[in-house]
Amino acid sequence: MNSTLVSVIIPARNESRLIGATLDSIMNAACRLPSIATEIIVVDNASTDATWDILQQYADNGQIKALHLDRLGAARARNHGRTNANGQILVFIDADTVVTSDCLQRIVEHCDIRGIEAGITRLAGLDGGLRAQLWWSFWEHVRRLPLPRAKAMPALMFCTAQVFDEFGPFDESVAIGEEWPILANLYRHRPQQFVYDRSITAFSSSRRMQQQSFGYTRIFLKYAWAILHVSGRRYYSDQVR
Repeated sequence: MNSTLVSVIIPARNESRLIGATLDSIMNAACRLPSIATEIIVVDNASTDATWDILQQYADNGQIKALHLDRLGAARARNHGRTNANGQILVFIDADTVVTSDCLQRIVEHCDIRGIEAGITRLAGLDGGLRAQLWWSFWEHVRRLPLPRAKAMPALMFCTAQVFDEFGPFDESVAIGEEWPILANLYRHRPQQFVYDRSITAFSSSRRMQQQSFGYTRIFLKYAWAILHVSGRRYYSDQVR
């Protein structure tokens, strides 16, 4: 049995503004698992800001494992983190996402007690505001649909290492829906082993929508395009990601 049970994997590119809050929230959640070892792996994806320097401060204190990856892409960064992970439960969190203190505890309970193999949680806006609230509420209802591809958006997702090796890795050829090989395939083949736990909330940044003109409309249309045709998953021109 692996010495580390839970591996938290975070892809990060130019996240100096938010990565500290993300890591602090994860470490706080890990404190709720005193009898279970937890490792936090952050993959710096060729950042050009102070992200790497911040990660080194946490790594020097033994709080995280900081890795560097030059090839761009969140999917590549997540896959790289997985190859360096020892855990039997893999938790993937975006670097601009803050989790609640009971997050990891609930995930471990799902996997160890209920036998769940993968899952997602409720998402909410980290930034606040009516538009962000409506945006995340809309996607909450979409993700409840009994469709494999509705089980998406990996700001916070988890799976067992066995499921990752069975259905993964993340699809590195696309920029949207890179998690579908894992989440959609498990839901398609073993839906009873998948959970959408809306009692766990992850607070994710709405900057992609808020820092672009007509951002909410543009991102919605991109997701719709991605669902309808594979070209929509590969072409992603936004500078804010």
